[in-house]
Amino acid sequence: MAEKQIYTVSEMNRLVKGLVEGSGDVANIQVRGEISNFKRYPSGHCYFSLKDNSAVLKCVMFRHQAMRLVKFPENGDTVVAIGSIRVYERDGIYQLYVDLMKAEGIGSLMQAYEKLKNKLAGEGLFAEENKKQLPVYPRRVGIITSPAGAAVRDIITVSRRRDPGVQLFLFPVAVQGKAAAGEIVRAIRFMNRHHLAEVLIVGRGGGSLEDLWAFNEEAVVRAIAASDIPVVSSVGHETDFTLSDFAADKRAATPSQAAEIAVADVKHYLRQVEGEQEKLITYMQHILREKTQAWQRAADNPMMSRPLQIFEKPEERLDRAIMRLANTLPVRLQNRELRLQQAVRILKNPERLLTEPDRRLKAAVKVLRHPEKYLEKPEQQYMILEKALKNQKRFYEYYDKTFSGLAKDMRRGIKDLTERKSRELALLTARMDAVSPLKVLGRGYSMTMDENGKLLKSVNAVHWGEEIRTRLNDGEIYSVIQQIDPAERKAE
Repeated sequence: MAEKQIYTVSEMNRLVKGLVEGSGDVANIQVRGEISNFKRYPSGHCYFSLKDNSAVLKCVMFRHQAMRLVKFPENGDTVVAIGSIRVYERDGIYQLYVDLMKAEGIGSLMQAYEKLKNKLAGEGLFAEENKKQLPVYPRRVGIITSPAGAAVRDIITVSRRRDPGVQLFLFPVAVQGKAAAGEIVRAIRFMNRHHLAEVLIVGRGGGSLEDLWAFNEEAVVRAIAASDIPVVSSVGHETDFTLSDFAADKRAATPSQAAEIAVADVKHYLRQVEGEQEKLITYMQHILREKTQAWQRAADNPMMSRPLQIFEKPEERLDRAIMRLANTLPVRLQNRELRLQQAVRILKNPERLLTEPDRRLKAAVKVLRHPEKYLEKPEQQYMILEKALKNQKRFYEYYDKTFSGLAKDMRRGIKDLTERKSRELALLTARMDAVSPLKVLGRGYSMTMDENGKLLKSVNAVHWGEEIRTRLNDGEIYSVIQQIDPAERKAE
């Protein structure tokens, strides 16, 4: 019996390539199908698949052929591709190398997508006014996705980084296949019925239109729209849009972005609190400095130590007026007496009026009409002076009473303001202490650092035999690593 030949992998691929391409049956053929996973790279080459109800054919269209396209096809378009079947030896796969492409219309999946989209939009399921606001600082986040995909790991990693204290509830579901839509609907309803979360993240990683189709099912879209809990949709990549994205309260381009949207950044809020505390302290210091300066200016004012000095100058002027009056009053009385004697002499000797008839006559008539005025004025002036001295005394008494009350009110106001601002500062300090990381340690948590004091976030950051330091609420523990068990090994 002849020994059978043993082929290498390369020889076998080359043999198949010769059989396929050498037959001539697969050259210049036409294939009708629906475009799926169409990608055009910077080189200009286009890679995509043609599919029907039961099979998929990989295709490639190089740059020189793609340049003749009037319009690049989109996923879901039905086309007729003309080219040749060849075998790619390195990967052992056969592909259709497309030379020409003719459009024939929209594929069945895209037709169903557009039909359902128009129907649900007409019912208002995608209306912006029906969308709910996401909680600013959620403590419980629900995740509805496959437990085996990269999406759930990205969501957990980002959520823990943004808020280590957030509670994550994973409801594992299938994200593609016939059973996926029903499982997603049951998960959304279960989360709402038991109020397990304040916000939901629903989605999966990228894939073809067929892979993502569960999130285009009418039941899933209606369940998302009817959810009392706000929903963040994260299906596929940034360029993928499903009907669930339109119905959700918020759409994220990737699972990592969904976690960033749903989970608050605690460090950001702590920085805000610290900034507000610094501004409050600065403001309080400014107010206290201003009040202290005002009090110091008031204390340094001579009026505080000698309040009666305000009356010293008026009193001095009054004394001088009294002195002037005392000095000039006798002279004025003497002048009045002389004028009276002159008038009497004129009356006794009327002939003297002939020297200056008009002037002397008027002066005499004035004296004769009111002789008492020349005698009463000195007495009246003494009465006015006495009255002024009494008013001065009453003014001194009123000012002394008013100024002492005003100073007392000023001291009381400064004391009340200082006490009130001190209470406000103590309240803010207590609030800051409530969110301090040290409080977390007091609840039984711990932090582990390497020998350089750097916080450990992964087992990959340390090695056997290194020293680590664990900080607890009441002290620190120093240890030497004897064994490292990654999470993946534990799962196995």
